[in-house]
Amino acid sequence: MKKNLDKLFKQFIDKNLKGFKYVYLTSDLRGFLVKYKINDADELCKTFINILLKKKITILVPSYSYTNKNKFYVEKTDSNLSYLTKWCLKQKNSFRTYHPIFSFCILGKNKNFFSNIGKSAYGKNSVWEKLLKEKTSLLHIGRPFSWGNTVIHFVEFKENAEYRYNKVFKTKVYKGNKYIGTNFSAFVQRKLYKSKKIDTNTKKIAKLIEKQKFYCQIGNNNSLTNFTHLDLKKTFIYMSQKFRQNNKIFINTI
Repeated sequence: MKKNLDKLFKQFIDKNLKGFKYVYLTSDLRGFLVKYKINDADELCKTFINILLKKKITILVPSYSYTNKNKFYVEKTDSNLSYLTKWCLKQKNSFRTYHPIFSFCILGKNKNFFSNIGKSAYGKNSVWEKLLKEKTSLLHIGRPFSWGNTVIHFVEFKENAEYRYNKVFKTKVYKGNKYIGTNFSAFVQRKLYKSKKIDTNTKKIAKLIEKQKFYCQIGNNNSLTNFTHLDLKKTFIYMSQKFRQNNKIFINTI
């Protein structure tokens, strides 16, 4: 059964990611474990990552820790995100960026491209700004795009969304025994927007994006067995246009 999955994923990558240099990878492995009767999630992680690495694609997996106070240790502070994130952080050849709120675990030949980043999560010299300038795929494995993707907040930052603001955090960042610095920032959501509570809603923009030519998918969202690829730059441009038409496209008021 697993051989069928390996073949399916490789065919999807061969067809849709030719010429792509980077992948921002979002995942949920549960559907594949059930459908393909796989008992070892580590083996599944290894399969997906190795297929991408053999294509000379550098992989970025969110390893966000949301450490908004005290100290952030690049090598030691845990991330409570996906199983794949935890697996990647354990790999000896992985590299983790040092933003205390939004760090990335990176594998691949171009990982050093992200060794020197700015203090803003989305601004000058940030990981997202670097990725936008390169041929980058937003790749979802077993996790529907409608469930969310941090690219939304990158667009909000660039479009200066009124319901968010730039916040500086006093968290002290350490890499090994070296003190990296403090005052890293993120574009965070206000508690109230026009006297109302708000919440991020990816479903509205996802419905529109799923109709676009740059949206490529096989598998099933409901069973969490989807492989979904979007060109980052095309997605960013489209989402920015939609935000300018409706500046509440990414939110719900409560």
